[in-house]
Amino acid sequence: MKQLILIRHGEAEHLLSGLVGGWTDTKLTERGRQQAKCTGERLLERFANVSVNLCSSDLSRASETAEIIGSVLSKDPILYEELRELNNGLAANLSAEDAKKIRNPITEPVIDWVPYPQAESWMLMFVRLSAFMDKLINNNDDDVIILVSHGNAIISLIHYWLEFSTEMFKISFDIQPCSITSLRVNKWSEKTISKLNDTSHLENKGIATTDIYFS
Repeated sequence: MKQLILIRHGEAEHLLSGLVGGWTDTKLTERGRQQAKCTGERLLERFANVSVNLCSSDLSRASETAEIIGSVLSKDPILYEELRELNNGLAANLSAEDAKKIRNPITEPVIDWVPYPQAESWMLMFVRLSAFMDKLINNNDDDVIILVSHGNAIISLIHYWLEFSTEMFKISFDIQPCSITSLRVNKWSEKTISKLNDTSHLENKGIATTDIYFS
């Protein structure tokens, strides 16, 4: 593998309706579908002549994004439950107001805090994603791996790539819908971020989602 490309799903219905994200399973908006097509076109410009493995979360907003990207790249995405967003348990499908009513008090360390009943902590999500990535990278010969996932999950994947210690987990990143984050190993065998939250391909066409929404 020469590059790892992280794509957040396009603008989704729950981002505009007041529902929480997590495992709430909503579809893309029309803008989200346009964003996905534009992202696929940018990826085709960059990777037209290399072997690509396209993987995605199985939640609708991510899988729909991956299918649109895949149609541009002539590549069928493979869907994985392991690439889902942070599991928000019983808060899934609730409004932000109703989710707040069942939120658990914050506990320390925050990385082990389970925010809602039947949810997972950030650490549990990180362990889930890390196990998936170890297996994927060790069993893949493609030049480029493209992962379509979610805001918090992508932050956790960047932590995995940079081999952050648990003390570094408070470091976060802005990850906008259909942004492109490129990770690679440089000539000194150092893991680097060559692009982070790149939305230039969307801004050029006036379809970027300007506010940061996670999940």
